[in-house]
Amino acid sequence: MKAEIVDLQTLFDRPVSYRIPQFQRLYAWEKGEQWVPLWDDVRNFAAGWLRRQQNAKLRPHFMGAIVLQRQNNASSEVERRIVVDGQQRLTTLQLLIRAAQEVFFNLGDSERESRLRRLTSNEKIHWAGDSDNETKVRQSNHDDQSAFRRVIRNGGKGKTDLNFGIQGAYGYFVTEVENWLNENPTDHANRSDALEEILTKHFQTAAIDLDEDEEPHIIFETLNARGEPLKQSDLIKNTVMYKAKVIDDPVKANNLWGMFENAWWRAPTKEKSVKRIHLDRFLNYWMVVLTQKEVAPNRVAASFREYIKDCKHSIEEVVADVQKAGRIYSHMEEPIYPGIETFLKRIKTMDVGVTMLLLLRLYTAEVPEARRMRFVQALESYLVRRMLCGLGTNSLGKFFIEILREMEPNNADTILIENFRRQTADGRLWPNDRKVHEELDENSMHYKGARQKMVMEAIEMQMRSDMAEPLIATNKLTVEHILPQKWKEKTWPLPPAVVDKEEATEDRNKAVKAIGNLTLTSDKLNASLSNGPWEEKRETLGKHSGLFLNKDLLENPPAVWDEAAIWKRSRQLAELVIEIWPGPDKF
Repeated sequence: MKAEIVDLQTLFDRPVSYRIPQFQRLYAWEKGEQWVPLWDDVRNFAAGWLRRQQNAKLRPHFMGAIVLQRQNNASSEVERRIVVDGQQRLTTLQLLIRAAQEVFFNLGDSERESRLRRLTSNEKIHWAGDSDNETKVRQSNHDDQSAFRRVIRNGGKGKTDLNFGIQGAYGYFVTEVENWLNENPTDHANRSDALEEILTKHFQTAAIDLDEDEEPHIIFETLNARGEPLKQSDLIKNTVMYKAKVIDDPVKANNLWGMFENAWWRAPTKEKSVKRIHLDRFLNYWMVVLTQKEVAPNRVAASFREYIKDCKHSIEEVVADVQKAGRIYSHMEEPIYPGIETFLKRIKTMDVGVTMLLLLRLYTAEVPEARRMRFVQALESYLVRRMLCGLGTNSLGKFFIEILREMEPNNADTILIENFRRQTADGRLWPNDRKVHEELDENSMHYKGARQKMVMEAIEMQMRSDMAEPLIATNKLTVEHILPQKWKEKTWPLPPAVVDKEEATEDRNKAVKAIGNLTLTSDKLNASLSNGPWEEKRETLGKHSGLFLNKDLLENPPAVWDEAAIWKRSRQLAELVIEIWPGPDKF
């Protein structure tokens, strides 16, 4: 390889197309982290250039290195070079130069506008019939490519309120250049000279040219180890493009990886244990399914490379399987997978993400639908009953991987159920009816918030007959504590005969959090009930609530809503819970 220190005019003022290969990331530089510091450098050095007569010669500003690799091109065509490293910097510099070009054009400074145009656009005679050769830098991603070409070709401020993306960067730089040039109208010409000088001659980079036989994908990874860490999905995409021999073929690249380039896959998950995007999370789960062993979040790409090394299928066939599993994962995360929508919402509420291991295996295999549904019913019962009994989920990952190793499509449900049934340790136990009754009849609930609401909604649905109107807009329902959590002696006094007030208070606080003290109401109704006495709550619920939970509560209401009434209702609701989520003996 060879390296050369060049300024931006040398880098861009010739017929050239710097092509960002398919294994590269999307444009990701942002306002606070990169645009503002870059513009601060430009502005400060331009101000220094204006003071150059009073100061020593202004030193060039070194911006780091870019790594390039020459591509074959027709004799009449622009020189093509692959951008192995430095895509974010090259793209942003082009947007900055184009922004200055736009401002000079708006000010009627056609000479400077024309000189800067040569740094962002190639003349048509060098395109060789390929419009991709119009811009000096060509993006790999379709959306980035369209936005970048639109900016280079047509200008326009774009949406200056955006703090991300190509249009956002362009709009930011247009605004900053305008403000700086107009800051001192009497010095406009000198400022224009300074800005052009800084943009074309002052900023320098080390352009490193690789030999043609180098592997750019591997060099890209090595170089990026020093900066913003590559995501596991970036490394896997890199490997896919290399194995499929995709460097500069956007159609083939899109067929292989295009479905994973949309915003949803790049959005962060809501996991508490690790910060990552949906694509990284999915690929982690999928590698566990494929290898049937634990894969740490930072070892997913390594696991993928080990897998394909010994795999008998082509990389295209492997990716086709990844795409199939990816579609299933995305539909389950929404959750919109047909037939199991309610189950998926409950899994999301319980925050048991590791369940995805079993679901990906279940729905990517050819499993009869009846067996799938039995599998899902048993899995939901297992997870809900464990939640009801306050049993944790920390050990479920290893347990589910053990089940994966045994799963066969023709009897997946039986294998799952038998594995659940034979567990005796709390870390893996499937609580039976007696255990659930003990917890709900005698103890406070081990969970709150959305999980409480999930259980109460399930009970409401169980109470409703086929002839009842459908329950709609459950998102507007809230959990109401009949005996208020913040009960007061005035409206909810302890019984007069209480001897040990401290013990009675403790018993009441325990009962307040029991399932028998909970119901559902609308937001407005909940607010009106507040901490009022039982007589008022009973009357208000009778007038305004149409929920079966409340009809049942008021059918034979106790004269006093106390601990005895709460524990009696807890036993009744426990029976319904056991019907909704049958235990081991029912399977």
